[in-house]
Amino acid sequence: MKASNLYEQIYKYIERTPVISTHEHHLNDEDHQNITLEAIIDKSYVGWQNIPVGTTSQEHTQFLEKARYNSYFVWLQKAIDKLYDIGGKITPENWEVISNKIKRKHKDPAAHLAILKNQCRYIRALSDIYWETGSDLGHPELFSPVVRSDMFVKCYHPLVRDHDDNSPWEFLPVRGLTFREYMDLILGFHRDRVDKGAVSFKLATAYERPLSVGSVAYERAARIYMTDPKDITDEDMLAYGDYIINRICELAAELDVPYQIHTGLGELKGSNPMLFESTITRHPETRFVLFHGGYPWYHEIGALAHNHDNVFIDMVWLPIICTQAAVQALDEYIEVIPTADRITWGSDTWTSEEALGALLAFQHTLTQVLTKKVNEEYIDIDDAQIFVEKVLFRNAKNIYTLELPGNDGCLNG
Repeated sequence: MKASNLYEQIYKYIERTPVISTHEHHLNDEDHQNITLEAIIDKSYVGWQNIPVGTTSQEHTQFLEKARYNSYFVWLQKAIDKLYDIGGKITPENWEVISNKIKRKHKDPAAHLAILKNQCRYIRALSDIYWETGSDLGHPELFSPVVRSDMFVKCYHPLVRDHDDNSPWEFLPVRGLTFREYMDLILGFHRDRVDKGAVSFKLATAYERPLSVGSVAYERAARIYMTDPKDITDEDMLAYGDYIINRICELAAELDVPYQIHTGLGELKGSNPMLFESTITRHPETRFVLFHGGYPWYHEIGALAHNHDNVFIDMVWLPIICTQAAVQALDEYIEVIPTADRITWGSDTWTSEEALGALLAFQHTLTQVLTKKVNEEYIDIDDAQIFVEKVLFRNAKNIYTLELPGNDGCLNG
């Protein structure tokens, strides 16, 4: 079979396969109403690049000239073309036409969910709603909540906030509690959320501290709790966070829920996934899902999964950070990880348009890698199709113990 025909065959099989996204920051219903092209860009990783979008044709021209080749923009543009038939490219001339098409589509309040269910083929998505952690966005039929640890790890005092501007003192009835009472409250909160449908914990603290986590005694953390920030050293802050992280690791093992860990592209000096290895070995009963391929340290992620059977790899975000890196990483993971049952994917996006772009990037990554593997006779086409099902939905179903509809034969098992 010619490579081009094989690529097409594998890609078409992928397009027929349902998807479980393991990581979404999907916006609330009302945030999708009256959405525009500018708003989608602003709420995307393109917006993270700090390139002004502007409001005039001249400003749009300058934006497009600067953003055109970036992977975030390329895949978002492909998704917008697929959804709104824009002729392949966003230009200053068709900008307003595209924006009006987007606004018209989202006049239907269910449009954002329809894109996820139909174009993205989502049968389930895990929602990391960091502004209201543990939320299913009012759509339990689609979203399974994730409980985020960051504010508990960072905030030892009401004056301290995490990198998303959250504080436990504004989220829970914390005031006046002793440290023991506080720990009972936050661990009870995690338990309660799992009882109500949360399927994982999440740690994104690599945006504000190193991934290295020490073993810290209760007494030291208790001394730091409620201490005025001006009297706290950086070492104290890290130690307090270390204690909380370890306790949540223990709770994750007790409740048998995975712990999703952001690695790479945070505070770069501290986000190498190898820094987290001591925590992985300290908590052998905790299932750690390492995010983002650890970019730029994706080899290290493969090595950790090779050596530790409680490590799982999530390709989330990586294909739109750098598609070629995602191709190289997945090619390597297939060979180095003891079992393909430990690889998953999520979009890591806020809007349905960008979610589709992220999925298109991963579909391309999957197809590139599997076409190569089949051509090299490393695997055959049947193995490739089984791998597609594993990575797109089967693995996530099993890792997060998700209940799914049984009306489709490929969902059983």
